[in-house]
Amino acid sequence: MSLTELLLQAKAKKAEDFLFVVGSDPRIRTTSGWSILRSSPALISEWGILQQSLLSDSQRAVLDSSGIVRGETSIDCFRIGFSFYQDRSTMKAHLEMDLDGQSQEVQLPPSLMESALRPHGLMLMAGTGSSGQAWSLHRLLQKLGEERSGLGMIFSQTLFPQLQEEKMCYLYHNGTFVSHEEETQLLAGVSLVVYSGFDDEDSFKKALSMAERGYFVIYSMKAPSIMNALRRALSALQSSRHGAGRLAEVLSVVVGHYGVPSLTAERVYAYEVLPMKPQVRNLVQEQDLKGIEDLLSQAVENSGLLNLNQSLLQHLIRRKIDIKTAFAVARDPESLDLLLKKVGI
Repeated sequence: MSLTELLLQAKAKKAEDFLFVVGSDPRIRTTSGWSILRSSPALISEWGILQQSLLSDSQRAVLDSSGIVRGETSIDCFRIGFSFYQDRSTMKAHLEMDLDGQSQEVQLPPSLMESALRPHGLMLMAGTGSSGQAWSLHRLLQKLGEERSGLGMIFSQTLFPQLQEEKMCYLYHNGTFVSHEEETQLLAGVSLVVYSGFDDEDSFKKALSMAERGYFVIYSMKAPSIMNALRRALSALQSSRHGAGRLAEVLSVVVGHYGVPSLTAERVYAYEVLPMKPQVRNLVQEQDLKGIEDLLSQAVENSGLLNLNQSLLQHLIRRKIDIKTAFAVARDPESLDLLLKKVGI
């Protein structure tokens, strides 16, 4: 099987990632996990062909001199991202096969979209840092760009090539400025600011400050749950005067994103959505995380709040996942059991 055939087979299997390591079997990652694509090791000769197929002359020169190169290209009309690494003992290429997204449309929670289409304050997005979390952020920005006109600034180390600009125009920056004047000039006319791939306290404080200055800010962070994200946000502001009050004042919604193994090839994600209703805002100001957790766990339908069990229930009703998977993903299996019994499942 040729290298091109391997890539086309990976695309046909709806692979999200393709891992090519000289001396190991080529592997792909789909929604069901990693699997071997070919039961024979990748060869040095194929490593050379892969470079010639994906890299320009200047990129190959960078790889030879520094040992690493990243970028984006296209093969047979589909775009892929790549990361090549090599030293004396290792030759590895990681390809992102799904820059344009799968053909199926995975719906974002209505309560999330309602909050996003009333752009104000700070939206905090939490997830495990998987490609699915980035996909949700990209899809949200796509929806925003279709509904609202304006200029958005995306602070990220990588571009979002799958993001098609409609009414909203997006600019990219790595987040580092040489002067305050440079930052002010770059942000002139910007209404939306996005932080993706930043997990340090300084960047979060910067995002909070921007929200206080009137920007609509989306901060996507790596956190296993929205409660963990809130805890980290409050911890980052402990040394700041009235930190909890500042967060409560500008926070508009907290969103949790979780990948779930599905019964089909379709991607399935579960969500938690915590809009800043007056009761929630007061609990944030009081730093009563237990109170917030209890309020979220008791969320009722159409309240705007969405907990993980409710999201899993919707996937069960649509037969996207099975009960075993739902209980494996749920953080509160007893409450999920009560919810299923309530609806007759």
